[in-house]
Amino acid sequence: MRVRWSETALNEIDDIFWYISEHNRSAAAAVTKRIEELVALLAEFPQMGHLTDEAQVRVLSVVRYPFLIFYAIDAEADEVVMLHVRHAAQDRPQF
Repeated sequence: MRVRWSETALNEIDDIFWYISEHNRSAAAAVTKRIEELVALLAEFPQMGHLTDEAQVRVLSVVRYPFLIFYAIDAEADEVVMLHVRHAAQDRPQF
């Protein structure tokens, strides 16, 4: 499957990177790299994440870091759509 990022998810990744890089640029790069690695795995194994209360929305925990990747599978378009990337302590996003 292809991966498609929503503009919201891309903005959230940028925000995460810049927030962490204020304190430690290499840590910011490590976090974003780990998120990108997991998203690449989702392209091959889209069922990896857990279902949420929202229909068609799944969530995958970023192990080692307190972030959650929210995504949907669009089987018709053969793509995994990244909806949000949020810190686990943040409120759940609105879909």
